[in-house]
Amino acid sequence: MKYVVGRDFAFPEYLPRYPREYGFDVLYMWLDISIDVHSGVVEGAVRYRVRARKDGVPVVLDAVEMEVRGASHDYYYDGEKIEIRPSWKKGDEIEVQISYRAKPRAGMYFIKPDKTRRGVYVWTQGETEYNRYWVPLPDSPNIKFPWRVAVTVPKPYVAGSNGVLVEVRNGGDRNTYVWEMRHPMSPYLLAIAIGEYEVHKEDCGGVVLEYYIPKYIDDRWRFSFYNTCKIMKFFSEYLGVPYPYERYAQVVVPEFIYGGMENTTFTILTDWTIHDKHAHCPYTGFPCPEHEDFSSDPLVAHEMAHMWFGDLVTAKDWAHIAINESFATFIEDLWTEASKGRDEYLYEIYTNFKTYLGEYTRRYSRPIVTNLYKIPDEVFDRHAYEKGSVVLHMLRSLLGEESFRKGLKLFLERHRYKAVDMEDLRKAFEEASGRDLEWFWKQFWYSAGHPVVKVSWSYSDGALKLQLRQAQGEDSYPVYALPLEVKIVYEDGRKEVREVLLNEKEVTLYVQGGKPRYICVDPRFKLMKSLDLGYPLESAVAMLEDEDMYCRLQAVEVLKKNGSPKAVDALAKALGDKFWGVAAEAARALGEIGTGAAVAKLVESYRIVSHPRVRRAIVEALGSAKRKEAAEFLDMVLHDAGESYYVRSEAARSLGRVKWEFAEYSLKKALEYPSHVDVIKRGALEGLAELGTDEALKIVLRHAEPDMPTPVRATAVQSLAKFGPRKEVVDAVRMYMRDENFRVRFAAVTAALELLEPKLLPDLQERAEQDIDGRVRRVAREVAEKIKKFMERGTEYQKLREEVEKLREEYRKLADRVARLER
Repeated sequence: MKYVVGRDFAFPEYLPRYPREYGFDVLYMWLDISIDVHSGVVEGAVRYRVRARKDGVPVVLDAVEMEVRGASHDYYYDGEKIEIRPSWKKGDEIEVQISYRAKPRAGMYFIKPDKTRRGVYVWTQGETEYNRYWVPLPDSPNIKFPWRVAVTVPKPYVAGSNGVLVEVRNGGDRNTYVWEMRHPMSPYLLAIAIGEYEVHKEDCGGVVLEYYIPKYIDDRWRFSFYNTCKIMKFFSEYLGVPYPYERYAQVVVPEFIYGGMENTTFTILTDWTIHDKHAHCPYTGFPCPEHEDFSSDPLVAHEMAHMWFGDLVTAKDWAHIAINESFATFIEDLWTEASKGRDEYLYEIYTNFKTYLGEYTRRYSRPIVTNLYKIPDEVFDRHAYEKGSVVLHMLRSLLGEESFRKGLKLFLERHRYKAVDMEDLRKAFEEASGRDLEWFWKQFWYSAGHPVVKVSWSYSDGALKLQLRQAQGEDSYPVYALPLEVKIVYEDGRKEVREVLLNEKEVTLYVQGGKPRYICVDPRFKLMKSLDLGYPLESAVAMLEDEDMYCRLQAVEVLKKNGSPKAVDALAKALGDKFWGVAAEAARALGEIGTGAAVAKLVESYRIVSHPRVRRAIVEALGSAKRKEAAEFLDMVLHDAGESYYVRSEAARSLGRVKWEFAEYSLKKALEYPSHVDVIKRGALEGLAELGTDEALKIVLRHAEPDMPTPVRATAVQSLAKFGPRKEVVDAVRMYMRDENFRVRFAAVTAALELLEPKLLPDLQERAEQDIDGRVRRVAREVAEKIKKFMERGTEYQKLREEVEKLREEYRKLADRVARLER
């Protein structure tokens, strides 16, 4: 029963975790703190009104690495928890207070000025369990309470927080901002941001929208947030529950360690999301919903979706994080459907599934809902986000739109301001639909893996024989119940859709209806599954003309595996598909085929296509093909100032991969080009690393140094692994594993993954045990295990190298997604 726990996720010492139990209820919190923005110190007092659930229970608060200066009652502090010991009985209500001072290493971050910004910026990040580093609190998602926060900061800094601003007190050279969160919230959602901000406001149907924009940012912020009100109105209408708070602020901060964080009414976002018109619409005027390149909409929609799923209702512990993250990812996709259409939505779901498959194939599998973990951050992965979104899409398809939306509304209204689990969700959908869903929950939420369906068909004696066989591995549910639809398109143009319940290992269907031209399984992409398609070449070519986008994507997969000249011609034609996602997949397929003819078709089609993401896929494909005849074309794209930033970045990376003789000169020149988050420079660094020369190494090492912007440093550090385990590379990776910057440390750990250098094992084990960030600890442990495996294998070295190269690419894509989305 491997599907119950999965594969390679839980290490041997892992034990099940359960929600924390408290012997008291928190009725209200008052927090009064003063923040020294220059020394990185917070001090003040926190007061709680609490009620005893049992006689004589202590009030236990998480408080890490603090100086406790006093408390209202007898207390004990061990450096991690404060235990307050009042004399009280069940039902008694009392107030307890703690005075303290902290210089937090996590939870609250102090960002110093640099070349692009003046002044200090301070922001907090509580999820998962990091607020305990700057305020004593019961740091668990299953306890909720309202609060009032008073933050004193020096002028001219602005201090923002959750809820409603009730007072600003002038204290000479300092101001105190008093914020009130009037609804019960989980402690990890408490947030503060401080800096030199300009606060812009607008009304959205009675809700105040605020945009906290650092003064070092100009009007470019409007490209990021122009759809905010539309997104809020759509979510309120779709979910059947109006936005449940008085205000919604989006707060831009420098050096944020995620893409964004959904602190209730006070979302904090990375300043990487701020972009210019050329990043958004490189080839057209703004807005350009049909031709966007970079957009902040996915980030804005994802974080706002959390105001309902994650904040209004909250997962009672991290095992049930799907209630927060699967939903936010899925609801973000619903905005795509509303704003851009059904094909865009389905392609996003398709891409989400492929993203999950990358983690499943190269890292591990686990049930989406599992309490077998050690570090809460571990469950914030592609299973919780992307796979969970696909499962919700499948549930929507199964129940139908009316019952699905009815279930969402019922769930949100029944559990408003409460902590919940996945069983609460199941009961709401069962009540709304009148259907038993235990089977669905067991297969898709509580089991690892996913269905794999092998499909083949043949025609003889006037009958179509269609064979469907479940072929998933042992880490997946043994036999899924899949209500599949099969579209049959006949030679004479007739079409029919047959329903097939695949609830056995193998089902064979015989159809008398004439000779098929092609067959498409699940044409409207209702179900989560991997398809292993045994289709004839001619039928795949014909299916490229199907009206259903998912059928055309299936055709691309078949043609990619075939790789014949006829397949190349068909894929080249698909580069002009009416939907850009199919064209992009066709481009990548040609790159994987990699023949001279495939490369010629890619170059020939480039100027014909107009969508920046298709162009991006074409230059990426040229790098995958690694044929030098593409080099001059890539060089031209790289140095064309009218091109998309992201297309040029991909061209730089590809230029290094094809090993062109003039690539080093070209890429050094590209290091000077300005772009959104230095994406062209970062692509040039990756291209130089692919070349592997001594001069390239010097350049990459220089760009890893602390005076460079964080995105550049992280890219440079991760790129070091391409140069192999030279002494200067190993020394640099070792040093950057201890860097103050989280993104740099994470990059160093993933560089160690590709190096597979046993000398780094002690450093990785140190990170796995001591790093302040749970994500670094997790990945360091994985990489250390890979190195140990490598040392044991010996003769299988090359095979493992290839496996690790694929895994490194997965981490690179993950890092890109982290920058764009939430984690």
